[in-house]
Amino acid sequence: MIQKIRSIPLKVHFNHALISRLLVNHPKIPIIQLDTRKKMSGYNGEVNTDFHLQFLNDRNHYIFLGLRLPHPHHPFQIDTLILSRKFILIIETKNLSGTININESQFSQTTEHGEKGYNNPLLQVQRHKEQLQDWLNAHQFNRLPILVLVALSNPSAIIKTNSPKGKQHICKIDNLKNQIMQLVCNCGEDILSERELKKITKLLLKEDTPHIPEIQKSYQLPHSDLIKGVRCPSCSSYQMERKIKSWHCPHCLYQSQNAHKDAFLDYFLLVNTSITNKELRDFLGISSIKVASNLLASSNFPFTGTKKGRVYDRPANFLSLLEARYLLQKQKTKA
Repeated sequence: MIQKIRSIPLKVHFNHALISRLLVNHPKIPIIQLDTRKKMSGYNGEVNTDFHLQFLNDRNHYIFLGLRLPHPHHPFQIDTLILSRKFILIIETKNLSGTININESQFSQTTEHGEKGYNNPLLQVQRHKEQLQDWLNAHQFNRLPILVLVALSNPSAIIKTNSPKGKQHICKIDNLKNQIMQLVCNCGEDILSERELKKITKLLLKEDTPHIPEIQKSYQLPHSDLIKGVRCPSCSSYQMERKIKSWHCPHCLYQSQNAHKDAFLDYFLLVNTSITNKELRDFLGISSIKVASNLLASSNFPFTGTKKGRVYDRPANFLSLLEARYLLQKQKTKA
């Protein structure tokens, strides 16, 4: 059973919002665009893996499509986690084409453009296994064996390896079912009870903590590079003005009552996870304290404090709002 669906990577949402608020000739835009393409390539590979996991979508296997869990040293990201009463399986997906050469110390890709080395995904998934074991130990679930697998999601990939670990723990996506069955065939009796299975599931979902990037750390950009204002949904100008409970664009004369909602998402993505009345006025380019108060109140954001000391936090459904915006923009692009 699918317990957590896969979402568009947060870095993709972040990058799209960032590019839209930079000057069109900003020197960092090509770097951000390349980073976005890489993230989407990885995401598409993971979605391909999801398709081949349909055979496990039953009551005996709990499937988590993307998790980021806390760890004392560093949070860790798992592409796919499968939980059952007998085992936990971690699947690391790589969307690589060409010939994949694997040995104990090296992992490389050979294409028409030449040979390129990568971090060894076997070592990466082994590290995730150790971190997950620490996480399970911290919650008193140390009896469950953890299995690992690297799936190459690109059908054109050719695997070349003499490594026993490579043959056992790396497979092409169309052989995923057989490879999983080989890994679990030695698993014996059930280890977890139904109650324990559901408890671990609840803990995994509770402690899943998606990472929101920061523009300084990601691209060494100051917040002063961001274009402020409310973006016109029609002509993309950032000079919309608030007049009589709606936004008016002086360039194309478009009017909107809700254009500020995208600006809220951009702020929570690019600037801070919380906002005050003063910060909102500065970001949207409005002067009225009352108008800002009304916009914040109508948005129903959680808040702390009272009057001038009130601070509003991003909404609980923030991630789903980003996903909805991405899908809407994609539909508009196709149209």
